[in-house]
Amino acid sequence: MSSGHDGFDDDSSGHEHKAFKFTIVDSKVTAAFELDDGVWESKSIDDDGSETYVVEGTEVVRTEVKPFGTEITRYADVDGDGTYLRVSEQWTVSPGANGTVPKFSGMLRFSPTDSDDAIAVRAGEDCSGGRGSDDFVIRDASHLRIDDFSSLEHDTLVFDTGLGLTSREHLASFITDIHQEGTNFIVNFGSDVSITLVGVQPDHISWDDVSVLS
Repeated sequence: MSSGHDGFDDDSSGHEHKAFKFTIVDSKVTAAFELDDGVWESKSIDDDGSETYVVEGTEVVRTEVKPFGTEITRYADVDGDGTYLRVSEQWTVSPGANGTVPKFSGMLRFSPTDSDDAIAVRAGEDCSGGRGSDDFVIRDASHLRIDDFSSLEHDTLVFDTGLGLTSREHLASFITDIHQEGTNFIVNFGSDVSITLVGVQPDHISWDDVSVLS
């Protein structure tokens, strides 16, 4: 399975994240771009009030109103080169929201710290934990890749997909294949969804390391 590295920038830890740029005029974001296969592609900015960008110091904060709540994403230009990486993401679910919605309401980080973190697991980029007990929060049904998962450090895979999963047994019913590929542990859920745990051996993970929020 390809790790899909095209269109990423490396952070200082050697892990790869999606990169963004913003055109800022008088402290306002007038245009947004995402690096895709080495080319900066323009991202639409909705002008109906459902999506807003605010500049806060060296960070850009994007707020998007969706049917069941609000998503707040923070971007930072750490080294001042004009390229921004996502720092964090947080959902606020609207009162009375219908259907299956994300249960985890805390802040998700895109880069680890030395403390216990909730790490965002997203399609199209590698995610990595750090020191401490990390929760890798999964909301995408796609090909996902996780580095530095450690059962010994009490890391946990948290499924918060909003797809109606009710239990670990329910999750297990969708698994079509589990295998080892080199040093990586891979779980397939059909041909379009998989989770690759980099450097994890089969005896280094169990269902005790998995949580399903329902």
